[in-house]
Amino acid sequence: MLLTRALVGILGIPLALVVVFYDGWPFLVALVLLSVLAIHEYYRMTRIYKPNRLAGYVGSLLILIGTYTGGLAGAMRGVVYTFLLTFILHAIRGLKPEMVGEMANTFFGALYVSVGFAHMLLLRQTSIGESLAILVLLATWTSDTVAYAVGHFYGHRPISPVISPKKTLEGTSAGFVGVIVVVLVVGKSLDWMNSWQFFVLGLTLAIAAPLGDLFESYIKRATHVKDAGTIIPGHGGILDRFDSLLFAAPAAFYVVNALMGNSL
Repeated sequence: MLLTRALVGILGIPLALVVVFYDGWPFLVALVLLSVLAIHEYYRMTRIYKPNRLAGYVGSLLILIGTYTGGLAGAMRGVVYTFLLTFILHAIRGLKPEMVGEMANTFFGALYVSVGFAHMLLLRQTSIGESLAILVLLATWTSDTVAYAVGHFYGHRPISPVISPKKTLEGTSAGFVGVIVVVLVVGKSLDWMNSWQFFVLGLTLAIAAPLGDLFESYIKRATHVKDAGTIIPGHGGILDRFDSLLFAAPAAFYVVNALMGNSL
């Protein structure tokens, strides 16, 4: 398992960095594809709540395209359109007591995934977008990889036996420290914040990334699913691979914006 994860990382990381580097429509297409696949996985896990898949898929497009063309305001318009579309497509099914819960599940799934990926677009659109987006990716990969490797070899104490019994205190702590170190080291070569500000960013990402992982684990345990999917060998599904990023990207966007005086 560890070797498979490493091989996938060796192949996948350079591809991801190239897509981020070129930005524009390749980055948008990549995020749309990831978002639709991740929403599909979420709806598969929560199918007992009868989500309207069409609303989620189209909503994802609306949110991401809105972000690409209109920034944060465009993302908000996409969220509103997704809400209206969710209501309309569920209302067509007819009035029934379960409709409120089904609408909530559909809308939440679209937001949980698409808003997280939309913030990667927002990060890339800033004046420091290339370096900031790559730094966030490096931090989340560090969190996942270091936590998994240290937990695999040295982990003994689970941090949450009910939600995620395989995640250990030793692994999570190592991932936490690793993220801060990576952000500080990379920050030395960047000139858009000082060391103290990069430390705050590193601390933020070190908290947000494992929370994203735990959040997805909570959904999987609640729906009695081991992995969100099987599309990525050694990792599981798209959600299993990018769950940390869905929390880290929004956290990075707002924290860096605050640290730089709303000048992104």
